[in-house]
Amino acid sequence: MVLGSPTINRGILTSIAAIMEEIRGLGFKEKKAAVFGTYGWSGESVKVLKDLAEKAGFTVPEEGIKALWNPDEDSKRECFEYGKKVAGI
Repeated sequence: MVLGSPTINRGILTSIAAIMEEIRGLGFKEKKAAVFGTYGWSGESVKVLKDLAEKAGFTVPEEGIKALWNPDEDSKRECFEYGKKVAGI
């Protein structure tokens, strides 16, 4: 599972939180997840997403990736490389 959200009021989008609540109830085991997000000030979304994924039974082997506001070209390259890593390319 790949999961992302901007940081909103030190948390994540409510729609993503609702989806994660549904996923948590499914009892996944031995599945992997990756997380990403954008932020303006504090950047908590990546940690929140990682915690929610782990509570839902996923292993999150990477810390995740986050970019400030709208990602610049360097951030986009970093995200692309992260995506390749997640995909196992």
